[in-house]
Amino acid sequence: MSDRKATNRYYPPEFWDQKNFNDKANLNSYRGEGWRNRGAQVNSKLLTQGRNVIRFETPFDIVCGGCAEVIHKGVRFNADKRKAGNYFSTTIWEFELKCAKCDHKMFMLTDPENTTYKCGEGCRAAVQGWAEDEDTLKMPDKKEQRRLESDPFFKLEHSAAPDGSGRRADEVKAKEMKPIIAQLRDVQEVRSRDDAMLNRALRKNFRTEKKEIARKDAADTAERKRLNLAIKLLPSTQADADAAARVQFGAAPPGGGGEPACPRGPLGPPAGASRRPGRCLAERSW
Repeated sequence: MSDRKATNRYYPPEFWDQKNFNDKANLNSYRGEGWRNRGAQVNSKLLTQGRNVIRFETPFDIVCGGCAEVIHKGVRFNADKRKAGNYFSTTIWEFELKCAKCDHKMFMLTDPENTTYKCGEGCRAAVQGWAEDEDTLKMPDKKEQRRLESDPFFKLEHSAAPDGSGRRADEVKAKEMKPIIAQLRDVQEVRSRDDAMLNRALRKNFRTEKKEIARKDAADTAERKRLNLAIKLLPSTQADADAAARVQFGAAPPGGGGEPACPRGPLGPPAGASRRPGRCLAERSW
């Protein structure tokens, strides 16, 4: 209890200036006794107006009819609860909600027949569809499921194989997959027969690949240093080799005679070459 005594409370300035202030004055007497039960007061006030306001939580995703806003499952509202009818002797309750975005009124009702809720005026259930393909598993509905469990002839008609043999489809499928399953089991047994040898072979391949990668990186680094390049070189291909083989330095132009297309030598300008633009790389201005 000692820790509670150290808890201070806020006293507004009006508390000290109130009329008839004395040593017995406290916050309860200043605010009034009803402030401690404000929720009950508000609810009782609404009850006098004929309204029963409760805290309602949406049972599934719904779409507002005013602004088309999707309200997800579990969103809570202050809803007006009223009686909407009866299903035999069970009461059907209606809940009036108000959208927080557009103030549109939405109504939801209980559905005792299906033991769920249903949307009334002002909203609709959010339906999430998807495209079905051959891999989509189609589940039977509740009525078909109950009939499959109770009617053996209906179950035989719907579970028979399409080949007309009279056997169930799962039996035919199991017979077709049996050799494949046996092969997979044999492969698994061979692979797991000697774990040490498998681990050794795997690590050997890894070391070989690692050395090859290190060798290629060293060769690329040396080549970039030789050419004074700061960009990363792509791995060479056969198409690059064929294109380089087709390049001819110092070859005569077509038709014979005249100067060669480009003099032999490095890519830079030869000694004593002019700096005016020319026809080949060696004669370009630098």
